[in-house]
Amino acid sequence: MPEVPAAAHATILRAIRAANADVVALRKVTDVKIGYKGFQLVETALAGCHTTISGERDQARVITMLKTAARAMALLGGGDVAPAVERIQKTIKTILEALEADGAKNR
Repeated sequence: MPEVPAAAHATILRAIRAANADVVALRKVTDVKIGYKGFQLVETALAGCHTTISGERDQARVITMLKTAARAMALLGGGDVAPAVERIQKTIKTILEALEADGAKNR
């Protein structure tokens, strides 16, 4: 499969950073119960996703990484962090649709 174009790659990384900022902002306005780790887990998953995608341009691998991130969000996204996770999942879905459509066009 082809490489993700530089502009699209930058957009994906920007979207992941924005998603993380959304999680941080939600945490600031939420009365987080002692022992709740949802925010931390989602932030860690997003940081890992950002790191791996920042070093990868192969479109098939980026798609796989984003699908893995979406599954992680589904597992980690309960409780107080759920509203941000829902937005993250929509963003990932939109990115995946664009990448997969581009990949189908280039076959």
